[in-house]
Amino acid sequence: MFSSVSSWILSIAGIVIISVIVELILPDGTLNKYIRSIFSFFVVLVIIAPLPSLVGKQFSFSEITSEQEFSLQEDYLFQLNVYKTEALQEELSLAVQDAGYENVSVSVSCDNYATSFSIESIYVELENLVITDKAEHTNIIDIEGEILKLIQSRVNVDERSVHFER
Repeated sequence: MFSSVSSWILSIAGIVIISVIVELILPDGTLNKYIRSIFSFFVVLVIIAPLPSLVGKQFSFSEITSEQEFSLQEDYLFQLNVYKTEALQEELSLAVQDAGYENVSVSVSCDNYATSFSIESIYVELENLVITDKAEHTNIIDIEGEILKLIQSRVNVDERSVHFER
């Protein structure tokens, strides 16, 4: 009984000393407030840990922190991948426009329900292509090659995944 009480008191003293040291090291600000609140939570946990054994029930922190299976929300995942796809389409369209080719539509196809964002294919529509003075090439084959290099410099895709529509 005495050893369990002394270990309990040492645990409380240890967590308080660690929290004081961390508080002295951290600068004032919002981060310090969050760290103090976290350590306060741990102090409360250490203080109340022996109470269930006094009541007669066994208590284990592993029951609280046990690994639980979490399922990803498909709606959130879908929307996140849609935002990534739209941002990538916009970035690629602007890069093509900066190269001197206007009215080029870039569409990115991916699995919006996948947990990791991976591109299946990219479609580049050249039907309404307007070549400006900034453009290096006027031949359609050379233009497709330049646009392919632009896309591959920004996205890691195989050249077979990029499709041009004229």
